[in-house]
Amino acid sequence: MKKQSHSNTLGQNKIDYIVYHNADAVSNLLEQYGFEVPENPKHLAEAIKELARKKGRKVIKELLLLHPDKDIILKLNLPKEDGFCGACSNDSYNNENNYCTSCGHSNYAGSGTEDSFLSQFESYKDKELERYYQTIVKKSNANPQDKNLAQEVQMVWNEIRTRKLTLKKEDEPKPEASKSFSITKDEMLLFGVVFIAGALVGHGLKFNFSNVK
Repeated sequence: MKKQSHSNTLGQNKIDYIVYHNADAVSNLLEQYGFEVPENPKHLAEAIKELARKKGRKVIKELLLLHPDKDIILKLNLPKEDGFCGACSNDSYNNENNYCTSCGHSNYAGSGTEDSFLSQFESYKDKELERYYQTIVKKSNANPQDKNLAQEVQMVWNEIRTRKLTLKKEDEPKPEASKSFSITKDEMLLFGVVFIAGALVGHGLKFNFSNVK
């Protein structure tokens, strides 16, 4: 079944651009590596990013061949890959285009790209996210004038804190239901019989005592 291409404003992430404009070819690539192909374009983008993180440059090169504007791009003199990527720890971050050619990660690009930026971490494990946080904290400390980087640090920290709070709630023992005092119908009948029997016994004793006198 042919997938429709969907335009989507996902910040500066080039993998998202390729997926949403050439979904069929990206799906075929994912299938070739033995991955299940999601129907949702957003999930397809996350799956291909995960594949890129696992396989590295090989998958990135194959993705670039699927770029809808590849003919134009090949005619341009693209800048060299000279930036360090905090997500995959490779020196493959294209600072000019805000894009890592190894894992597809994009840094926070300013107001309006928050959802796109945070969606990248959905497939990250807790340790991976914390390692990335430590990397950008060091980078932010070295560049205190970079407001976008400072905001990125705050957003990633909020994501880590949210995960920890969620995990803490899941680990907390559930309070036992309070045991309220209740009497069943049978118990009410039993209490009634005992009460009547006690009254009769008391009356009988009174009668016997009066006869003794």
